[in-house]
Amino acid sequence: MQTVSVHQAKDRFSALLQAVENGEEVVITRHGKKIARIVHDPEAVLSEAERAQAQQRALDALRAYQAGVKPAVAGQTDWKSLRDAGRRE
Repeated sequence: MQTVSVHQAKDRFSALLQAVENGEEVVITRHGKKIARIVHDPEAVLSEAERAQAQQRALDALRAYQAGVKPAVAGQTDWKSLRDAGRRE
């Protein structure tokens, strides 16, 4: 369990959240008195099925985006050909 002051909590909030995600408990104090406790929410963890669905939705969205993107230069479809096309001009 970590105990930090309000000021320290504001300065290190991201690191404290990471510690909470890793299972640690964080207590926040003001003038030496406990005012809050941050603990990991077990309901925040996705099940394997929910995680797989989220991954599939993200992949589908990426593929839809990629399908709508046109090459910056006609006939050039990968980064190497685009790089080399700029060198030839």
